[in-house]
Amino acid sequence: MKAFITFVYVVVLVVVSEYFVAADTVHLIDGSETKGIVVENYHNRIVLSTFEGEKEIEKTSIKDILYDRREQNLLKLGDYHQEKGNFLQAYSYYKKAYEINPDYKEVRDKFIYARSIFLKNPEKQFKSDMARKQALFKETGKVYNPVIKEKNDIPETVLKNKIGIVLYEDDYMPKIASVVPLSSGSQSGIKTGDIIFSIWGKMTGYLDLDIVVDMIINNPSPEIALTIKRRIQISRLKGLARGSDEPGISIGIIEEGLAVKAVRPGSDSAKNGLLEGDIITNINGEPTRYMPLNTAAFKIQENFVSDKLQLDILRSVYLWRKEN
Repeated sequence: MKAFITFVYVVVLVVVSEYFVAADTVHLIDGSETKGIVVENYHNRIVLSTFEGEKEIEKTSIKDILYDRREQNLLKLGDYHQEKGNFLQAYSYYKKAYEINPDYKEVRDKFIYARSIFLKNPEKQFKSDMARKQALFKETGKVYNPVIKEKNDIPETVLKNKIGIVLYEDDYMPKIASVVPLSSGSQSGIKTGDIIFSIWGKMTGYLDLDIVVDMIINNPSPEIALTIKRRIQISRLKGLARGSDEPGISIGIIEEGLAVKAVRPGSDSAKNGLLEGDIITNINGEPTRYMPLNTAAFKIQENFVSDKLQLDILRSVYLWRKEN
């Protein structure tokens, strides 16, 4: 039987060659600079991939980052204006970045988020979230009297009531402690033990938990786009529906990394919860960021046959916040 795992080897060559000819430049406050590729961008630090390996650099020591790719520089400008409260300017930069590269997930998430705020009414663009909400409430005949809360005043029960999830911090990441049955969180497929990796493209690592809660509860849009991180153990199922000798998945490299391109219905991978579109970040604890496809194929097959296949995946999910 022909294995269902398929690969696109030419993509690996393109990625590797691009690494050597393209680089981001990090200008430090002390006047020095270092080159590499920014592979993770948190609110207080970046992870830079260099020829010597990955380096964590605190943002307090960074003066500026010049990205090799134009869409990343536009994304940076959009983030700057959003942090300053200039939402219309932020939307403009996100839109330009999206037009250049609509397959770039961080760009896509932030553009869709901004568009959901400013373009819900096709006749006009609102210059602030307050104006948008006032107009929406006026149309329904209600009076909008916002109550301003400090982050620390938002109780855990508010998040549980509106979304149906309870969070705690684990190794600087927000993790799901429990999920309320039939809630928005439950219906989206979120499970206990999942990590919230990003919210509308903004990475949540090293953020205070109250800030993460605030990003969900006080998000201008009731629709919340999350990226969750989950560990999936793929076992060869026994019994009447006997497992096969291959996991039944097709993988390839996309903008975000090693992706599950297809999952065969009824396969062991499908029955253990793997979905098309999942991004595989680790295979049995080994990062896939620099792993060639043929190596990934071998490791997936080898560990599956020995009944020890464990995948860490990133998955996009969408929640709808319950409004009072």
